[in-house]
Amino acid sequence: MALADIIGASLIAGMLILMMIGLTSSVTETSTQQTLDVVAQESMTTIIRMIEYDFHKMGYQSIAGSAIVNMSSDSITFWSGIDTDGDGISDGLNTITYQLSDTSTASSTPNPNDKFLYRTVGAATPVAVGLGVTDFGLEYFDEAGNVTANTADVKAIGVSLDVQSTVDYDGEYSSAGWETMISPRNL
Repeated sequence: MALADIIGASLIAGMLILMMIGLTSSVTETSTQQTLDVVAQESMTTIIRMIEYDFHKMGYQSIAGSAIVNMSSDSITFWSGIDTDGDGISDGLNTITYQLSDTSTASSTPNPNDKFLYRTVGAATPVAVGLGVTDFGLEYFDEAGNVTANTADVKAIGVSLDVQSTVDYDGEYSSAGWETMISPRNL
């Protein structure tokens, strides 16, 4: 009877050890995915704050009807009086450009889908404003809410942004998406 008890206890202990290993693996996987989700969301939040700040200032100090210089489905250039040195005071009229790159410029990350969203102020060097951008879309609307291709008629801009983590976990990239309509006062 003692040998049967030892064998039974060994089987139960083995099953418990296997259950603990499975639980540890599950917790590690969940933790890793949660971390990648948070990184994607934080990257998106940074980009959103910048876009909202700049787009709400679109046309500030510019001539009415001429605020938007160029526009397409994934880029925009507009005039705005913004603070470029951080002192809280407008530094005069500058152009601001947002432009989505292609995937080849972000080849340093493991994610084959990510791109850089560049922000350029005036003649300065373009600056990548976030990591893991997979889509940046713009749609332009006139005063009646109709889609327009005329820069002088734009009164609102639909913005969509998709971000993925730059690294995968088990072949999956964490992602986050955002869509909004921005109606700059000065258009």
